[in-house]
Amino acid sequence: MNFIKKINIKILFVILSGLLVFNACVDKNDWGTDDDYNRMFRPTNLAVTSITATTGDLNFVAIPGTEYYQFEMSNDSLLFDEIIAAFDTTANSFTLTGLDGNTAYSLRIKAIPVDKAKGESEWASVYFKTRAEQIMETVGAGDVASRTVTLRWEAGATVTNFVINDADGTEVQNITITAEQMAAGELEVTGLSPETAYEALLMNGTKQRGSASFTTYPDVPEAEYYIRLQAGDVLTQEMFDAITASTVTVTFPAGTFFTYAETLTLPAGVSFNFFGLPGETKAILNLTQLELGTNHDYVKFANLDISGLVYDATGTPTGGVNSYFINQSGETNTTVLEFSNCLLHDFNNTPLRLKDSADKYIGTFNIDNCMVYNTPDSYYVINCSASNHVVDNISITNSTFYNIGRLFLHNKSNNSSVLIADCTFDTVVAAGRYFFDYSSSFGPSNGFTMRNCILGATQDATAKGIRFNGSPTVTNTYATSDFVLGGASISGLNSYSGASTDLFTDPANGDYSIADELFDGKTSAGDPRWYFQ
Repeated sequence: MNFIKKINIKILFVILSGLLVFNACVDKNDWGTDDDYNRMFRPTNLAVTSITATTGDLNFVAIPGTEYYQFEMSNDSLLFDEIIAAFDTTANSFTLTGLDGNTAYSLRIKAIPVDKAKGESEWASVYFKTRAEQIMETVGAGDVASRTVTLRWEAGATVTNFVINDADGTEVQNITITAEQMAAGELEVTGLSPETAYEALLMNGTKQRGSASFTTYPDVPEAEYYIRLQAGDVLTQEMFDAITASTVTVTFPAGTFFTYAETLTLPAGVSFNFFGLPGETKAILNLTQLELGTNHDYVKFANLDISGLVYDATGTPTGGVNSYFINQSGETNTTVLEFSNCLLHDFNNTPLRLKDSADKYIGTFNIDNCMVYNTPDSYYVINCSASNHVVDNISITNSTFYNIGRLFLHNKSNNSSVLIADCTFDTVVAAGRYFFDYSSSFGPSNGFTMRNCILGATQDATAKGIRFNGSPTVTNTYATSDFVLGGASISGLNSYSGASTDLFTDPANGDYSIADELFDGKTSAGDPRWYFQ
């Protein structure tokens, strides 16, 4: 081992000595050169700023001795496998135009020297991505229906197709845009599903030029003519006088407010659906009063807050109260009058009164899935008190009535039927008033049925029950201990030993959820929305 070390040291000494002799023979200022390094410096501080969907500002530090700069662009990440554009320029600051929205670009630049003896610089490169282009208009409330939507964009812009995605981003339609549609900047999409969220992507080939989100409405009742109201629209009599169709659907966006300070008269021979579109809060329909025409196949109200309160122009209650919703003085023959999923409240007199001498006939009157409340001891909720005034079939179902002085009056003529089913009543029937009054002379020829109901507190111990020429059929209907009648008792009721305040969660504030889990009818009686959970 020591021998080997000595040999190695001797060899190293000889090598070092040779190097020292060589260096002593070379001028210390006479260095060799490599012509490969005789080139321009590459541009520095290269950046693309102020990026939009179609433009970007390019800047870099100018290189002295440059004749021009050479650029190349690609759509990859600094790989430059496929050059999509190449150009030369002498400027070191300019705007890139004609870019595609929401697209990745790589750009590289090198300096070409004035002195051809020098080599061109190496490439300097930068990566950037344009913003998503937006040439689409926002989808307005009037552009959407239950199964269609109208999409609009910058007229004449170069586009190829729409991609329609659902809320999960799954493509459900791919629609080619025609030359006529492109020129107009408008296209109607059909074949959509009701109450569904969509995103529309406006494309030019593989490039996105805009997007818009929308949610389709539920299926609205079909009609020959639609009035699609939007927030800020004003109801007028002229709007209805101009109708020439025989069936009309009026839609109200959720959370909006519509009022008319005079009597609104519906044109004769026209059937109406007044339809509130779903949302966080129901649209408010506030009329001084409504007058039916001489004949209608149907007049229906759905998903609306039909309020008797008086509002100012901003939709704020002023403290006043309207007297009626329908206060019918003229002749009418209406086959169906219906309220479904509505709030009917705060009328100084009543939602429905038939008055004066003209003949009036309503074939079927339905209240279903509604909340009816806050009408004083003035008129009955249904107030029909003349021999030539007939509400022939009355159906009250799945609804809640509270804080009402008088309920139902039909005391001068017979009709066909009454059904009161799956309803909750509380703080109803004032002193001496009737729950339902036909007088002792009249009644429904096909029977009076009450089933699956809860009768809570009456407003006075002298309140009265049901009076008509016959006996009601009452099943699975419960009366609380504070449902007290001073006359016209209702036979067949089941007694609940507690008061309405024991049975309901918070009746003073309109919460009629069943609070007593021992109540026999906790999942079978009353308005189903309040069943015990």
